[in-house]
Amino acid sequence: MVVPSRCLSVRIAKLLSMADNDKLPPRPKRIPPHILRRRRIVAVVILVVILALIVWGISALVGLFLPDDDAPDPEPTVAESAQPSPSKSQHEASAQPSDEASDDDAAACEPEVLAISGATDQESYDDNEQPEFKMTISHEGDELCDASVGSDEQSFIVEDADGEFVFSTRACQVDPQSQVVEMEPGQSESVNYEWERIGTDEQCETMVDDIAPGQYQLVVGLGEQTADPVPFELK
Repeated sequence: MVVPSRCLSVRIAKLLSMADNDKLPPRPKRIPPHILRRRRIVAVVILVVILALIVWGISALVGLFLPDDDAPDPEPTVAESAQPSPSKSQHEASAQPSDEASDDDAAACEPEVLAISGATDQESYDDNEQPEFKMTISHEGDELCDASVGSDEQSFIVEDADGEFVFSTRACQVDPQSQVVEMEPGQSESVNYEWERIGTDEQCETMVDDIAPGQYQLVVGLGEQTADPVPFELK
């Protein structure tokens, strides 16, 4: 039986195609959806664990560099715990009642134990210079006392050469402040005031911006006490 050449060629092509298919690797099987879900869940859990470990590690490192709140406070140094040396012997101090030895019971300074003095930073001033006044308060008594040295007690008074009133910090004072300073014998406190070369009356009803050149004097005071006048010149 003779096979036509056309049929023969078709058979040969089919045989070659089958041979080529046998050489190709098998196609991978598709993973079922439920297995994919499990793998994704496991991956998320592993990622969460890794992040938790990272956060814990960072917290541990930060804790190494932060001070421990439970650590005991340091003991006070000698300078912090040292007390002023008493003026009397230990035997004499122990014989006094504790309430009399306390510094908290210091009485107000009597006026006679406080010395008041005034000063200017220059003897004369050009027309573009502003005088700076200074008041010094010195404790000339023998015992510790409390001195009232606030702005409610201070006064800087300017008078002309004839003693006529020119200016006072008390005249136009706004919101004066009180201040009490505990002063030891021999201690001094000072207060400075810059005068803007402005005049006023004692009731602060009129102001004088143009102070005439001439001789003037500064009188400082604390409470009812006043110091000796200090002369100066305005050019």
